[in-house]
Amino acid sequence: MQSMDDIVGTTTNSKHFIEQRRQSIVIDYLIATSTHGLRSVGRAYSQFNRIFWICAFTVTLGVMFYFVISSVLQYYTYPTQTKVEIRLDRHMPFPAVTVCSGNPYRYDQINKSLVSYFYRLTSPNSTFNQTTLNSLNIPLIVDLFSRNQTDELLSIGFQLSDILLKCSYNGIDCSNVFTISISPIMGNCFTFNWKASGSVFTISDFGDSLIVQEGLSLMFYVPQELFFPSIWWDNGLIITLHANDELPVPTESGIYVRPGASHQITYQKSETTFLSAPYTNCTTTVADDLRALYESTFVDLNASIDVVYSESLCLELCQQSYIYSQCACILPVPFFTRKVLTQDDTLVSSIGCNSFTSQLACAILAKQKLLSDDHLQAQWCSRCVSQCEHIDFQTVISSQGAPSEGDREYWRELILNSSSNISVLLPSDIGQRFDYYFDRNYLKLQISCGSKYTIEYNQEAKLTFNDTFSAIGGQTGLWIGLSVLSVIELCELIYRLLYHSIVVRKNKIKSSVTPMTNTMIDTSH
Repeated sequence: MQSMDDIVGTTTNSKHFIEQRRQSIVIDYLIATSTHGLRSVGRAYSQFNRIFWICAFTVTLGVMFYFVISSVLQYYTYPTQTKVEIRLDRHMPFPAVTVCSGNPYRYDQINKSLVSYFYRLTSPNSTFNQTTLNSLNIPLIVDLFSRNQTDELLSIGFQLSDILLKCSYNGIDCSNVFTISISPIMGNCFTFNWKASGSVFTISDFGDSLIVQEGLSLMFYVPQELFFPSIWWDNGLIITLHANDELPVPTESGIYVRPGASHQITYQKSETTFLSAPYTNCTTTVADDLRALYESTFVDLNASIDVVYSESLCLELCQQSYIYSQCACILPVPFFTRKVLTQDDTLVSSIGCNSFTSQLACAILAKQKLLSDDHLQAQWCSRCVSQCEHIDFQTVISSQGAPSEGDREYWRELILNSSSNISVLLPSDIGQRFDYYFDRNYLKLQISCGSKYTIEYNQEAKLTFNDTFSAIGGQTGLWIGLSVLSVIELCELIYRLLYHSIVVRKNKIKSSVTPMTNTMIDTSH
């Protein structure tokens, strides 16, 4: 009976590979390798059988390379998936709440500035009427900002003490923890729980007094009698819930609440996190023009330090950059900004377009052109990518009639009491017509956490390096049985062939240098 050594053509007394020919070394490898197909090539019993296995191995090797390359290419497309988690957060930070007046400017204060502005435009002897003054509202705001008259800008708008009756957060007085910001559309805005102002309230922070409902409780007296008459603005307040370090944009996400009612806002928090490069092009970097916008928005520069990147604000600023390139000025709305980035990323100072010249018409046409041309937007706004982290608050809003009889009597006693420290703006005849004014202007607002569970949307890599490496191993093992040990065997073959070649070459060189001599041996005795 034939042994395995007889079948494969090997002997137990095999020579050292240096003494073998290259062909024998290769055949030894083919017979001994763990790679499928190659062993059959080495054991082939006929020429036809060898050709068959060579063709079979070549085809399977090609298929294997196809799937391996596909796996590698798929990895470098950086596919992602979104993982959704619902997490209980008992110490969830309460959102920042920004309050803006629906009508931002005090009629009695702005009129003084309008008269002064009118005389600067004309002459001290010119005459005017109220309609003429009202038409100068926006040009006045732009002029004050361009001349850096921040104090006057603040004075013509409503102060928090003009409208706020009471602020309580879970029984903690919060009347003095608001951060002021300013914009041409919203006027003076006031943000509760702003990160840069100090410690941030969480839903687990409570005072030492009994409360009926958790959350932020705000009570306002909205003096509609002092609102500036304009078709641009309405009577009421605009409330924006946002992250504690995110600049609010009330014109995009503001909630409009009206006086003469009690409003309830409940929210649920969600967090969205995107992967950075190479998976997405998201960013957290605040560019110089965006930083300049933050500094011109907040009255206190320290409040603008920790404000995060915002894609929507970046898009607004890239529009202003294009307008500046076309008109040498920028639109004065919706934000105050004094600097823009040019196309070569140079930060330059800018001014608001003059509404009494062709500048304003030029700016409006430039904005329309940019928004209607995708190529221009890609050219000017390519730096405005998505933010890597985004916090959103889904709100549910409800309201009911207010004030109640209890509210009315409580505040009647405080407001009409001369020794109280109520500083809201009240009409001179409040004592005679208290019910009329209070019912008309009272606004109550309760903001509460509707769920202590945070919904997290986390973008994750769909394929990791380990996944790709495993897929490659699976394909090589499936088609030709290639493993790490098989690679080591191949390396051993290469080593043997190289070493064999080196030894043979050295022997040839040695034999060519040393002449062959015949040595005669005398065997005679």
